[in-house]
Amino acid sequence: MMSSFGGLMKQPFFWLALTLTLVAISILVNLGFWQLSRAEQKQRIQTQLDFNAGQDWQSLNAVIDRDTIDVNLTGLKVVADLTPIEGRYLLLDNQVFDGKVGYLALQLMKTTQGNNVLLERGFINAPRSRLQLPTVEWLTHRYQGQGRLYTRSNNPLSDGLMLEPSEPARIQNLNVEQLGDIWQMPIEGFVFQPQQQEWVYPQPWRPVPMNEQKHIGYAVQWFAMAMALTVLGLIWL
Repeated sequence: MMSSFGGLMKQPFFWLALTLTLVAISILVNLGFWQLSRAEQKQRIQTQLDFNAGQDWQSLNAVIDRDTIDVNLTGLKVVADLTPIEGRYLLLDNQVFDGKVGYLALQLMKTTQGNNVLLERGFINAPRSRLQLPTVEWLTHRYQGQGRLYTRSNNPLSDGLMLEPSEPARIQNLNVEQLGDIWQMPIEGFVFQPQQQEWVYPQPWRPVPMNEQKHIGYAVQWFAMAMALTVLGLIWL
């Protein structure tokens, strides 16, 4: 048996197969650990979200005045006084709500202190043709009321704004920094979602798109695949 194994080791395909197997196992294990790290991150986000939701209502101006660059504001309840900025409208592409594909409509507002804030108008069903954009009933009057804040996580594969020169402007990702450069004005790094009865459009709320348990489940799957591949490799040897 040792002689047959020694003969196998002399074959070029043996080393190629062994290398590919080890690389595949390494990738699967790394994917498993990556999912575990994502689960830990989601747990921290959920903890912060629960903390924010339990806070009293705060003035939006006061929140902006604080140094909140490194703080996750998602779920924070605020009271705002906002005035629409005409012509600054966005349609965030490729959104899904209740099984329907559409856009998330956003418009730029100004606080009483002069800060620029994106307000979420809501989910809009997409027309059948990509060449046609939906008609949106934008806010044209001052908004005074309650709402909650959220931030959008960047897509690791593509986080570019990809703004199209349309009216309203269609974008693929909500990159606030790039948007500020294009519109040539500073914009706060969060979105204000109004909390008002009889709001004209539905308002999706998924602050944590994939929870901790799902990431752990995916990690278990990756580790199981790595183990199965290891066993198959040992049997083959």
